Amino acid sequence: MAVLCGEIIKELEKFAPKHLAEKWDNVGLTVGNPYKPVKKILVALDVIPAVIEEAIHIGADLIVTHHPMILFQNIKNIQTDTYLGKKIYDLIQNDISAYCAHTNLDIAFGGTNDTLAVLAGLEDVKILQQTSSEELKKIVVYVPKGYEEIVRQAMCDAGAGFIGNYSQCAFYTEGTGTFLPLEGTTPFLGKQGILEKVQEIRVETIVPESLLYTVLDAMKKAHVYEEPAYDIYTVEQKGKCYGIGRIGTLKQNMTFEQYSIFLKKQLSLDTIRLVGDKNKNIKTVALCTGSGVEFMEQAKNMGADVYLTGDIKFHEAQKALEMGICVADVTHYASEVIIVPILKKFLEQKAKQCYWELEIVQSNVNGQVFWHI
Repeated sequence: MAVLCGEIIKELEKFAPKHLAEKWDNVGLTVGNPYKPVKKILVALDVIPAVIEEAIHIGADLIVTHHPMILFQNIKNIQTDTYLGKKIYDLIQNDISAYCAHTNLDIAFGGTNDTLAVLAGLEDVKILQQTSSEELKKIVVYVPKGYEEIVRQAMCDAGAGFIGNYSQCAFYTEGTGTFLPLEGTTPFLGKQGILEKVQEIRVETIVPESLLYTVLDAMKKAHVYEEPAYDIYTVEQKGKCYGIGRIGTLKQNMTFEQYSIFLKKQLSLDTIRLVGDKNKNIKTVALCTGSGVEFMEQAKNMGADVYLTGDIKFHEAQKALEMGICVADVTHYASEVIIVPILKKFLEQKAKQCYWELEIVQSNVNGQVFWHI
């Protein structure tokens, strides 16, 4: 079936929710109409002129990228004699939408940092720098005895009931509920004007605040009462933690030189800039995709032997030597272009699950701007 741009975005933002993005970031639909039908998507790292030309050539309706097209720029006009203006004009003229998931995709589980962690051979992976944690709510709903499982399952299917690595978590208490149906009601139990006493089950479960209304909608649809009685409580404990960067360990120790050769192969790099003793024993590895030098000290404090990131400058390399941590500059591009096939696969799976008539194409444009002799 045909799919609207907004429906695709909805699924992408389940993978990488917009609220995870850094405050300075500009994520989401940059150009386009969320109600436009989409038949073909081009997935790339950046919305650069070559990618726009590719999208026009293949007849793409939507470009999905990691990097934002508009970032740190205050747009006052759209003129074709400016670099950014020409890109926006070309997209609009050819009716192509542009969507990006940037730092929200860096932070999301299964996003850029987790993808790099897999390629870097890490085990026991943890967050390097926490950025947020989920606020939790407790939902309490009163259900006539015999229907509690239906309601509980509906709420859990909508995202409730997770505590750590456990799912379907709930608590039942049996008691007596009373209600008097007034004029205009259609009670599931009892009659208008007569006080009813019913054996009910109090069903309690936990839900992330971001899913609260989704879970409430599911509960109401599954509930047999036309006016379900429920309570919502704020709880002190926090839910799932999110953060930038990852840290983990190698299955087998190796020297920094050996590990760097491994990284070159994994990331298809011609060269790799290295800082530190090539004979240093490497066991614990920290990383941040893109340009993440600001987390180097955190990596050292968490016991990392080496830190992987991109865009390392001279004085930052000096600081690494002084701190006693090795650094591998795996380049901004190589550390993040790895997410493109992941996004393509995600969209293909969603298209299959949702029966969308949709073609997803991975860009053939090489966006690496540097070359070496």
